[in-house]
Amino acid sequence: EQKAFSLLGRMSELKQENPGLIMGVVGCLAQQKGHELMKRFPQLDFVMGPRELGRIKEVLRRIDTDGKKIIATHLEPGPPQPVTCQGYFGGRVTGYLSIMEGCNNFCTYCIVPYVRGREISRSPEEIMIEAKNLISEGIKEITLLGQNVNSYRWEGVEKWNFVSLLREIKQLDGLLRLRFTTSHPKDLSEQLIQCFGDLDKLCPHIHLPFQAGSNPVLERMKRG
Repeated sequence: EQKAFSLLGRMSELKQENPGLIMGVVGCLAQQKGHELMKRFPQLDFVMGPRELGRIKEVLRRIDTDGKKIIATHLEPGPPQPVTCQGYFGGRVTGYLSIMEGCNNFCTYCIVPYVRGREISRSPEEIMIEAKNLISEGIKEITLLGQNVNSYRWEGVEKWNFVSLLREIKQLDGLLRLRFTTSHPKDLSEQLIQCFGDLDKLCPHIHLPFQAGSNPVLERMKRG
């Protein structure tokens, strides 16, 4: 937090040198301290929480049109608003695909549920379209992202979980490797472990935070 404040202070010179520059802060810090940031750093034109990132183009257009400052830090229910960056991965072989965001676990030490909101998953149809777009741009390895990526759930006409999503993405032509991060121990099911043996495109790698070896510690952490 202090590093971010220090950087924003130094960047005030950029605004003085170029008054037409649009400057903003996006992410968890903006979600938590949006109004404070605006008061403390008058050079800012906008602050946006992580769940508002899909509106970045709209926000920039509004600021360019009417010059008013914007604070967008709502945690409204509904599917995440993805950011589409066509051509961003040109010439690269690895790409990232956000499939869900938020957290329902409320671990004792963690601020994520308060600044990211509760868990919300994107529809499998939307995820598959974005995966195909990444592959069409030359991406060979896709990493699926989420605060608790293996907690993915979707209940539409069909019910989906993280395992069924992995098995569907694995079938895409042109995809060579598939990864995911970050995982929560409570959703590391036998079916998910089996995927590492069944899906040849799923890399033999898992990002899984270490748990404490003490049950009382786990209870105090709310990780038990």
